[in-house]
Amino acid sequence: MDNKQQMKDDSPSQIIQLGNLTSLHVTGSDANKFLHAQFTNDLSNLPVNNWQYSSYCTPKGRLLAFMTIARLDENEFLLILPAEIGDNILPRLRMFVMRDDVTITPQDENTSITGILGAADNLSGIGLTQKREDGKLSRDNNNCLLTISYESGRFLFIGESVKLKANPSADRNNWTLLDIQTGIPAIVLATQETFVPQMVNLDLIGAVNFKKGCYPGQEIVARVHYLGKIKQRMFAVETSSNQLAQPNDKIYIAGQPDKVAGTVIQAAISDSSQCLQVVLQTKAVDENLDLRLGTSDGEKLTVGVQPYSVSKD
Repeated sequence: MDNKQQMKDDSPSQIIQLGNLTSLHVTGSDANKFLHAQFTNDLSNLPVNNWQYSSYCTPKGRLLAFMTIARLDENEFLLILPAEIGDNILPRLRMFVMRDDVTITPQDENTSITGILGAADNLSGIGLTQKREDGKLSRDNNNCLLTISYESGRFLFIGESVKLKANPSADRNNWTLLDIQTGIPAIVLATQETFVPQMVNLDLIGAVNFKKGCYPGQEIVARVHYLGKIKQRMFAVETSSNQLAQPNDKIYIAGQPDKVAGTVIQAAISDSSQCLQVVLQTKAVDENLDLRLGTSDGEKLTVGVQPYSVSKD
């Protein structure tokens, strides 16, 4: 599997319209307290003009959403998540606002989310200077530029579509491929309420804080961390199949149609193969079992190089 792309400041930038993402704007004097009590990460210590990964769980600890949270001001936040789950996450969050001074609004029609591969400073029309430190953001009124990875030249722009004067590419494959290669998952409708955060390695990318206070599902997530053994983890795998796998497609052990060994999170096409992000039984990986996509006699899967150490616990 190819390593993450290395970009130089003078490289032509690739613009990728990420219509599969949306944002929720959260404001109010209680916004910090409210969001901190809902999500798995420590929002109270997130500085202004910084962003973090976090997630939203059911009371049983199952993932409803994985998201990027940007803190725009002391009491102003932006939640970036898949558009197809935005319509059910918004009313769920509003249901728990009660008497808090919190307003949650969906992304308006004049706002879009764009991925930038290359030097964001090279793009005319943005009017924002890229931050040279991962986890930081620049802001100008309603436009934000998040530094996802400065070293590899990866940025996320949320704002007015007309700000980007370059011709955008409609192909999101390259962005998804980088997510897979860097171990960043996606939870969509097909995979909602399927995994606890550790199964998709959220504890390994800093999206779960085990020292913060209560949130929905906290007891179960903590129990898995402190007392349990994680029998499923997320891995990057490859296959020669050119038919793109879909979220929630199943992984089987060869010749054993009744043995489901894993679930597809997302997939993308690389130069020589299809790269998949899958949650697998760690036993199947440890024992180097013959894994197949879709059926027990489907395309063979090869476990690739992982972007970080995946616990075999």
